[in-house]
Amino acid sequence: MNQMPFIAIFIIAIDLYVNLAISEEISDNVVKNSIIGIWSMIPLKNGIANVVEYTKDGKSKVYSFNCIKKNERVVEISDYKVSQDGKIIYISSEKNSFELEVLTLQPKAMKLSMNFNDHKLTFQYIKTNKIEPLCSLFKWKEPSETKKGAFDGKEFIHKPIIPIRPDIDRYIGAWANDKGEIQITIIKDADGNIKLHLESDKNWNYLYNNVSWVGNELHYQSFAYSDKKDLFTHPYHKSRMKTIITPVSDYNKIKYSFFIDSSRYDYILTRK
Repeated sequence: MNQMPFIAIFIIAIDLYVNLAISEEISDNVVKNSIIGIWSMIPLKNGIANVVEYTKDGKSKVYSFNCIKKNERVVEISDYKVSQDGKIIYISSEKNSFELEVLTLQPKAMKLSMNFNDHKLTFQYIKTNKIEPLCSLFKWKEPSETKKGAFDGKEFIHKPIIPIRPDIDRYIGAWANDKGEIQITIIKDADGNIKLHLESDKNWNYLYNNVSWVGNELHYQSFAYSDKKDLFTHPYHKSRMKTIITPVSDYNKIKYSFFIDSSRYDYILTRK
């Protein structure tokens, strides 16, 4: 069964943050006891504004909130430990385990980070005295009518055919990330054309155009959209992405690069 490419999840993660000025200047000595208490997260662009409570007995309680959609309050309880130098928080439960790096910690403000697909994401918190989201800080940016509507077929013209070159077999195949999830396939169709392809899943459809060669790099633009009305405001709906496929020394691997704003992200994919 086809799964949503990790690039979609990455877009969501990149798209989440709102800006809030919090001083970066704090003491280098992170005091373990300073994290004990209730911390409300600065709301993300999708409305998520979770609250976490670190207790003296080593429990982390995450309360889920959303400033856009009312949601049933869910509490996720995990164990936590702080590293000896006070710079890493280890979170563990039966379902999950991960590390949070303490970037800054003040009496009333904290910034944490975690790795996401080899990239660092940051989260900002303010210490409070009750379990309530900071929705007063949330600024909702309404998607344009064009972006949040249904795909009409004219917004992106699907032209996935790849110009032939002598070593085209090097690129043909289904290419997956380290979790085995297929991110792109290059196939030969019934007419003998070589083209970009990715099967639609239950939520998303995929289109491609602007396909060209720059040396041995395959350049193209990808486009994703949903047919489901409840996903029309999703950041992945009608998203466009410049993408590059580059061969590496291993014949069964490629470098898969995409751009978000002006930043480039590179991953190695494996032929399945």
